[in-house]
Amino acid sequence: MKGKWVAVWVVLCLSVALLTRCSTSKDALRPVAQKGRADSMRVRDSLALLAQRDSIEAIRLKEAELREAARKRKGKIAEASRLYDIALSQINTALDSARQSLEQVFSLINELAESDKCETDSTLCGLAFYALQTYHRYIQPLGALDSDNPALAIHERLFGKVDEITVDESKFLGFIMPKTTIPLELNNEVKKFITYFSTRHKEYFQRYLKRAEFYFPMIERVIAEEGMPPEIINLAIIESGVNPHARSRANAIGMWQFIKPTGKVYDLEGNQWFDERRNLEKSTRASMRFLKNLYETYGDWYLALSAYNAGAGKVNRAIQRAKSKDFWKVRKYLRRETKEYAPRFVAATIIAMNPERFGFEPLKFKEPIPTVRFPVPQGVSLATIAYYGRMSLDTLLLLNPELIKGMTPPAYENYPLVIPADKLNDLEIGLTHLPPSERRYFIAYKACGGESVKALAKKHQVDAQQLYAFNGLKSWKLQKGAVVMIPVNAEEAKNYSFSRADLSDDSASAMRYGRQYRRMKTYKQSTATASRKKRR
Repeated sequence: MKGKWVAVWVVLCLSVALLTRCSTSKDALRPVAQKGRADSMRVRDSLALLAQRDSIEAIRLKEAELREAARKRKGKIAEASRLYDIALSQINTALDSARQSLEQVFSLINELAESDKCETDSTLCGLAFYALQTYHRYIQPLGALDSDNPALAIHERLFGKVDEITVDESKFLGFIMPKTTIPLELNNEVKKFITYFSTRHKEYFQRYLKRAEFYFPMIERVIAEEGMPPEIINLAIIESGVNPHARSRANAIGMWQFIKPTGKVYDLEGNQWFDERRNLEKSTRASMRFLKNLYETYGDWYLALSAYNAGAGKVNRAIQRAKSKDFWKVRKYLRRETKEYAPRFVAATIIAMNPERFGFEPLKFKEPIPTVRFPVPQGVSLATIAYYGRMSLDTLLLLNPELIKGMTPPAYENYPLVIPADKLNDLEIGLTHLPPSERRYFIAYKACGGESVKALAKKHQVDAQQLYAFNGLKSWKLQKGAVVMIPVNAEEAKNYSFSRADLSDDSASAMRYGRQYRRMKTYKQSTATASRKKRR
C-alpha cells in the first residue's frame, strides 16, 4: 500500500515539472523583439503622460501669470485714474502739484504702453487723451515739450499712428540720395517717417535741428577721431532730440541715452554730483565705441542700430527666428520701438542733410567755442565761478552738463571744469580772491538701513525737506548702503574726511545696476574677442 502512494506522489511531481517546463518553453519561444517593443511602448506611454502633465501645468502657470498681469494692469490704470482726478482738483489751487500728479499719470501710462496692443485699449487711450489735453491746456503746450518729457512719449506712442500716414510721392520726385557710408534706403517705411517728422512732428523736429546747430560742431570731431561715419551724428536726434540732459522712462540719460551699467562698461563714471553720461565729449566717444563694437558683431548698420536700442540679446533672438541677417526680414520679430529705430534714423539723416527740401529752416551751425579744462576747488557753485571768472553762467552750464547740482563735486579737490579758453586768465585771478564763505562743505553719511531722514536732519540741524530734495531721495527711510550728503559749516567739515569711494551708493537698487554692469562687461569682452578673431 505504501509503495502505491509513493508511485502516485512521483507521478504528481513529474506532472507539475512538465507543466512548468512547458510554460517556460512557451516564454522562451516568444520573440525578443516583441518583448522589447512592449517595453518601449510602456516607456513611451509613460513619457507622453508626463509630458501631458507638464504641458497642463505650464498652461496653468501661464494662465496664472496672465491673470496676475491683468490684475496689476487694472490696478495701474485705477491708480492713474485716481491721480488724474487729483490733478484736476489741483488745477486752480496748486498748479505745480497738478503738474507732478499728471507726470505721475504719464509715468504709469508709459509703463502700460509697453504692450504692443495698448492702442486697442480704449480705457488706457481715453485716460491718456484727457491727461494730455489737461497738460496741454493748463501746464505746457505739447508743442513746447522736450523729447524726454513723458507726455510727449505717450502722445507719440499712442497717437503718432505713423502706419496710417499717406506718403505724398510728389515730394520725393527727382530727389537724389546723399552719399553716405551707412546705406540709406529710401523705401516706403522711411518715407512715412520723413512725412511724419515734417508734418505732425514738425514743431518738435525743428527744435531738435536748432539744438543740433549748437551741439553738432562740438561732437563731430570726436566722431571723426573714433573713425565712425559722419552721418551717425544724426542718431542723437532720434535718441534724445540732441539734448544732453534727456532722461528716458528707462532711466537712460544724456544725448546718447546710456543706461548706467552700459555707461560704466564704456568708462562713463558718476555719482549723485556728476554724471558723465551727460558729458558731451565722453558720452559721444563711448557711444561711438559701443556702436563700433555692435557693427563688428553684426556686419550690418541697421542691425547694429537695433542692438543699440534694444540690446544684443533681443536682436540675436530675432535673427534666430527670422533665420536671416537681413534687417528688413528680422525687424518683424522686434518690438515696435526697435523695428522703427533704424527707419527713423534714416529719415532723420535724410532731413538733416536736406532740411529745406522737407520744409525746415536751413541749418546754420555755430562755431564751436574754444575751451580748456581748468582745475577748480570742490564745493564751488557754477554761479560763483561765473562771477569770479567774468563769464556767462549759461555758457558754463552748456559746457558742463554733467554737473547735476550746479557745483563742483566734493572729494574732487581739483575738478577739471570746461571753460571758454579766453576766460582762463580771468578765472585764475578770480579764484585767488575766492573767500571761504563762497565754498560749500558736506559730510558723506552711508546708511546702515532703516534710518529716518528726519532724524538725521534733526541730528545735524538741517531742514529735513531740503535734505530729502537735495539728495534726490525717494523714501523717508534710508536703504542700507545709501549715501546722504549733509551740508555742514567749514569748522565742522574739518572733523570729517571722506574719499570718492565713500560717495558710491551700495544700496540694493545700486547692486542691481552692478549685476547689469557685469553682464554688459562680459558681453563687451566677448565681442572684442570675436572681432579680433574675425580680423585674423
